[in-house]
Amino acid sequence: MFRLLFIDDSKLDHIILDKLIAGIEGFKPVSHSYDGEDALKSLTDNPADCPDVIFLDIRMPRFDGWDFLEGFRDLYPALPVKPLLYVFSSSIDPTDRERALSYSYVTGFFSKPVSRPVLDLVLAACVERSKT
Repeated sequence: MFRLLFIDDSKLDHIILDKLIAGIEGFKPVSHSYDGEDALKSLTDNPADCPDVIFLDIRMPRFDGWDFLEGFRDLYPALPVKPLLYVFSSSIDPTDRERALSYSYVTGFFSKPVSRPVLDLVLAACVERSKT
């Protein structure tokens, strides 16, 4: 089982993820955060409790995904488990994709909403990584 943290301000996107993930045994439990700052603080306060996978929205009010990625830069080296971090966005701007993937700890960039094929791909990446 792989632990997943979903950071997104959209309640609808959380509902969609929960519906999709209900049929996938590989992701349990799923933690939800509606604010990037709260998620970063929780990870900073409890680095040993870091999830295996983080899904991050870049467009959020107040403290967005870019802010999270900047703060995560300092935290990442100290994490005992290096999570697979995927950025999700409704943005069609190619510079957002390029910017997100410029962070060495970002594994991938996908369009919202989360889909079953993407979850299957991420689960396969988790399984593969667990073999090493």
